[in-house]
Amino acid sequence: MKRLVWLAALLLAISASSGVMAQVSLDLSPYPDQYQGEIIEVPPGDIEVLYFHIDDGGEGGLYHVADVSFHYVASDPGAWAEVLTYDVQPSFEYTASVWYPYGVIKVDGPPSTLIDIQIDLTLQQPIGTIWSNTITKHITPEPSSLLALGTGLLGAGGLLLRRRRS
Repeated sequence: MKRLVWLAALLLAISASSGVMAQVSLDLSPYPDQYQGEIIEVPPGDIEVLYFHIDDGGEGGLYHVADVSFHYVASDPGAWAEVLTYDVQPSFEYTASVWYPYGVIKVDGPPSTLIDIQIDLTLQQPIGTIWSNTITKHITPEPSSLLALGTGLLGAGGLLLRRRRS
């Protein structure tokens, strides 16, 4: 009887270890077919396509998406992000290790604002919800905008100086 219990325990351990699923994660990037880290610099009012990638450790499995959500956290008042169009669709199947368009997003706010963007995909059970690595959008003014601002300030200063002298 003791041998039978040990044999059953051994078979249970072998069957449990063979059914272990790989860790599934989600990457988000504005560059299709590559993930280049978490920080992307964009000008205010930028409209950009984001891509997502389900990583299951190279198994290349099919994953059925049940739900999609989008979150952002802005560090400064007046900064925001929104999804203009969604390309990822619930009830579709996506192959791991392939980059797919997530959607078009717009990011805006004052210069040097940090905005954390995260997407969540709820995959069919038993996986559940996975979330993207957060991408930080660091909004910076365009160099031409700074040049125009500087030129305008110099001109205004010149006009004030001219009025004082006359």
